Amino acid sequence: MPEYKPQPERRLGMIGFGRIASPVIDCWNDGGLPGWTVAGVLARRSRQRGSVWSTDDADAFFSKPFDLIIEAAGPSALAAHGERALRLADVWTVSAAALADVTLFDALHVAGVRTGHRLRVMPGAIAGLDGVAMASVDPAAELRLDIDLLPGPGPRALVFSGSVREAAMRFPDSVNVAAAAALAGPGLDRAQINVYHPGPVPRHRLTLSITSCFGIVHASVEPLRGPGVHPVAACLIAALRAESRSIWSG
Repeated sequence: MPEYKPQPERRLGMIGFGRIASPVIDCWNDGGLPGWTVAGVLARRSRQRGSVWSTDDADAFFSKPFDLIIEAAGPSALAAHGERALRLADVWTVSAAALADVTLFDALHVAGVRTGHRLRVMPGAIAGLDGVAMASVDPAAELRLDIDLLPGPGPRALVFSGSVREAAMRFPDSVNVAAAAALAGPGLDRAQINVYHPGPVPRHRLTLSITSCFGIVHASVEPLRGPGVHPVAACLIAALRAESRSIWSG
């Protein structure tokens, strides 16, 4: 039987220290991310969470060696730091809407090609991207999404209908999951989306439907959000755990 040799912990960098990044850091502090060490966090201000400190000094953050950098601070953070991050390591982003900017997309692509590092768009809070990826083989596939903004006063109303690219430019902090789905499937320009103000409902809803020669895929989620709870953070934690397994599914 071959001798087991424990692998050295991989160094994780986080961009962001808010609603998405904090549960990931808490999970690591609690021992829930074996195989990883949080080697640095870049945020708008310096603060502490458990044994992890953040810095607001981008030069100090990017002077460290990382095996993986996760951007969890929103489209503006990917625009500001994504190219520099890709020069150092592979990057996971939760901010697919930022990639609607063609100039940014091209700059990140060039950085990845030159360094061999890859940018992974995380699926975030919506299920069914495996079905979308399957349908992307069909050039005639149609992807449609219905996305609710956060609940608020006033009646339910349609606030936008059109391409995912245009929606991402208009609502960059609200349609990242739609942009991730579009990038996995027919693209930002062909994928169509309706954006709604949902009214004063308990939670908002995200719905995906794709039709192709392989069949029809429907997915609908109503994510919960609260202190220490965020579906995108759960997606990141699951992916980090999977990266440390020799056999995994998903």
